[in-house]
Amino acid sequence: MKKILSLVVFFGVFLCLTGCGNKPSTLICSTTQKGVDATLTSNFIGKEIKSMGLTYSMDLSNYSDTQITAIGKQDFCKSVSNAMKIYGFTLVDCSQKVENKQLLVSSGIDLTKIDDSLKKGSVDATKKQLESQGFTCTIK
Repeated sequence: MKKILSLVVFFGVFLCLTGCGNKPSTLICSTTQKGVDATLTSNFIGKEIKSMGLTYSMDLSNYSDTQITAIGKQDFCKSVSNAMKIYGFTLVDCSQKVENKQLLVSSGIDLTKIDDSLKKGSVDATKKQLESQGFTCTIK
């Protein structure tokens, strides 16, 4: 009986210790620049980023309806994609819409085109690095 109990405790501790390193967490970082709110969401499993997404939101309440219509016809996915290429990011599934006088652009980031070393790191270290660049971050 003691051997079985010891074995169960051993496997329980083993699963807890190995499973704790693979805990999923989400890092949500936001910044505002030139009237545009940007949010970067990174989903981690342990110390590896498994998916990333990006959203942009711009308040259009100070624009006329004609200007808002013209803004809605522009291809902001292409503009954001070109801007992200500087950082080596390729966007996927980008969409944009104008709703309630807000321009909303959302996209995923193609992790297959990012160097593996950039996808690794702790959530806390990534948070600290992004905060040093002016982002406000939370971990969930």
